[in-house]
Amino acid sequence: MKKIITILFTTAVLSVTSCSLFLEKPDTTGTVDQEAVFSTTKNARAALMSCYRNVLRHGWPGGMGIGHCTYGAISGEVGRGYNWHGSYHISQQGLTVNGTDGSDAGAENYGNNWRFIRECYIVIENVDNVADMSDADKAVIKAEATALIAYRYMGMFYRYGGVPIVEKSFESSDDLSAPRASLAEMVEFISRLCDEAAEVLPAKWDGANTGRMTKGAALAIKARTLLFAARPLFNSATPYLDNGEHNDLICFGNADKERWKAAIDANEAVLAWAAANGVALLNTGGAGAGQPNPNAFDDYGKATSVPANEELILAYKFDDTGGWDPLVNFINTSRYQGNNRYDTDCSGVLTNHLEKYWAADGSEMSWPKVGDALPRSGSDWIANVAKIEPRAKADIKFGGHDSANNPGDYYWQNAGWNRGGYAADKDKGDVFPNAIDSDKGCGERTKFFYHAGSRTWFEPPLFRLAETYLNLAEAYNEYGNSAKALENLNKVHNRAGLPAVTETDQAKLRAIIQRECAVEFFQENHRYYDVKHWKLADIDKGICGGTMRMLQFNIKNDDSVVWPYAAENVETYWDAVAYNSYWSDAMFLEPFPQTEINKGTITQNPGY
Repeated sequence: MKKIITILFTTAVLSVTSCSLFLEKPDTTGTVDQEAVFSTTKNARAALMSCYRNVLRHGWPGGMGIGHCTYGAISGEVGRGYNWHGSYHISQQGLTVNGTDGSDAGAENYGNNWRFIRECYIVIENVDNVADMSDADKAVIKAEATALIAYRYMGMFYRYGGVPIVEKSFESSDDLSAPRASLAEMVEFISRLCDEAAEVLPAKWDGANTGRMTKGAALAIKARTLLFAARPLFNSATPYLDNGEHNDLICFGNADKERWKAAIDANEAVLAWAAANGVALLNTGGAGAGQPNPNAFDDYGKATSVPANEELILAYKFDDTGGWDPLVNFINTSRYQGNNRYDTDCSGVLTNHLEKYWAADGSEMSWPKVGDALPRSGSDWIANVAKIEPRAKADIKFGGHDSANNPGDYYWQNAGWNRGGYAADKDKGDVFPNAIDSDKGCGERTKFFYHAGSRTWFEPPLFRLAETYLNLAEAYNEYGNSAKALENLNKVHNRAGLPAVTETDQAKLRAIIQRECAVEFFQENHRYYDVKHWKLADIDKGICGGTMRMLQFNIKNDDSVVWPYAAENVETYWDAVAYNSYWSDAMFLEPFPQTEINKGTITQNPGY
């Protein structure tokens, strides 16, 4: 009897061009029999590309459990969104076992993990049947699918802790009652998958195949996994909440310094691969070691926004010029998007995040504070935006200022987002010290669209070499080697145009590294999980929970001021609490769907 499988062949393909077997749009759709899919190289590769599209979208709009928003909306980066968004509900009531806005629980879609992992196993188990493919190509495809499984398990590891370990594509006749694995078993399994894949995957791909899994990508998956294993949430004698006999699912049961050494070794392996294969941190300034990079804005902008740049280890190769895909809808704020931006104009940058940027000279910025006796002047706003570090100007379209990402382009200027510069503030009168909860914040996000022109789509960076350096900075600091921590931290800090950090006190340096991560990886899906696994003491005080603040602006209210409102028309500005977010310690990990718990096979994470 022929096996029938469903493979989703997409119209928006993984692509940088449109002419190779890797990149071309498959000509097979719908439900097909397994023998047909694995009868030709073309169809088998199309099945693999379906795995890429589904697996690597994990955590990004369209690949989260929540139908609307980004993780930044529940980790103190940007506003919570509209009241129909999943992020809004999480900010108000926390994570739930029944889910909201498309999720089956928490901020995740637990069931999708198993659907997409099964797709990968189907490829591994059947690619040997392809008659017109060489044994070497079959081995590489198996390695790619193995690395994709490892990527998805890595994501589940830091979302849930232990989950069931699956090593085949289950059929309906199989015993599907697999229990959750311990954290130790998870680390061993993911590491083994990565090692197996790295042994076979090419060191790099050239030409049209650029973007496929490489040895370096497999090493990066392992390196991130081991870093999360070393962080305080898991690397502890006691769990964040007691889970009785199941504590090994969420806690190692001891705090072992050597887990940091394992993370160091894994990340150093990524650096060694990068050095041998032309992958490098973008720093074209020509400055000596430890010196600020004068080309910081362009180098950071390219590293985060330009497809296939030399800093990327792995990206989600995505091209949808229509602009209606959720990945575009919740990120792109320009009028090129053409859909009124109803889901992006509510996600302005919070003061909570703005305060993490340094001034361009490395000093601290001075922003208004809640409780100030008087508002700040408009001239102070203009001066502050002028002096802030380059990454902020690449990340944020500051209200009333030209977009540094795309200077001179109308569609990225004040008229390019619903605020119209300060439309939310026009004619509201002097309401200091209060807040209008317009969700516009200090400006809208423009990260990923440096010099984008009319490009609506972008390719989310999944691993950049900047992460490897900051992983090493964190791990070396925790292992007690401040010199190596500073060496790696300053690779990123200096590239950003900032003078070298010299702090050697472990606790103070830890805070600096965490702040660097917050800035460097704004909107890159790091913060939501980083702050939880760092187990920050103030996570409920303006990070995932607590007061969320937005800058407020008073615009000159006279007939001479017309829309769009330029920065010089700001009379005053101040900071104010826009809303409060919910936090409970249960939220350190995601909940499993109640439907899964009701099956009686797996145990829920504590507190839900």
